[in-house]
Amino acid sequence: MLMQANDKGWFDSVAIDYARCRPRYPDAFFAWMADQSPALDCCWDAACGNGQASIGLSRWFNHVEATDLSSEQIAAAEQHPRIHYRQGAAEQSDLSSDSMDAVLVAAAIHWLDVERFNQEVCRVLRPGGLLVWLGYEPIQGAPKDLQNWLNRLYHERLNPFWPPERTHVDTCYADLDFPVCAEPLPKGLLITEHWTQSDLLGFISTWSALRQHSQQVDGNDQIRSLINTISDELSQIWPQDSEQLTLQLPLMGRWGILP
Repeated sequence: MLMQANDKGWFDSVAIDYARCRPRYPDAFFAWMADQSPALDCCWDAACGNGQASIGLSRWFNHVEATDLSSEQIAAAEQHPRIHYRQGAAEQSDLSSDSMDAVLVAAAIHWLDVERFNQEVCRVLRPGGLLVWLGYEPIQGAPKDLQNWLNRLYHERLNPFWPPERTHVDTCYADLDFPVCAEPLPKGLLITEHWTQSDLLGFISTWSALRQHSQQVDGNDQIRSLINTISDELSQIWPQDSEQLTLQLPLMGRWGILP
């Protein structure tokens, strides 16, 4: 059984940072998802965090149910008249059976009890409904020296501190059981961000490896020290003639239609 991230307290304490620093999913993804959905009445954004995907879904679906186990994440969510936010476990949503045209779980399936969540999805989706597991790959497109530094930070220096669930992200969720016949997301869907040095540091500071590191090395003083070290290194390697850089995170995941 996979343990919910919130059971470990990783994301409650960074809810505001998540709302400010996590990348936003592109409109092209939500347009693609709307094209695959049998109808656009109701969509469930499961494990919604602070609603980064919920807002995008609300541009296409008449009503979005957005649930997350973390009350802090829900409190930090951007409000919208077509979105109903509430605290609750993805594995036990309390949604009505056969009530959803589509279900999205964005950057969160690896934190869930997948078997129980799949059962819940099959209960709440209408026949012919759409299920999408969405995630994104590490940053690409940085200048060479910065890209090499990011790759080493992600794959080598922080590798001992990534929670074990992170391995599912690295396989693009292919090692998790999908409840229906699945296909990978279309190629070419990208998150594109125009980030300052501060923006990039903010994103890095939300990584679960840093939360894990703070628990293993005894406290927030150590995590602040590590972030300060990362900040100093980033300052040295950031191109001096560029206030902002265009960085990309390719989308990945799986999708399918309920029979």
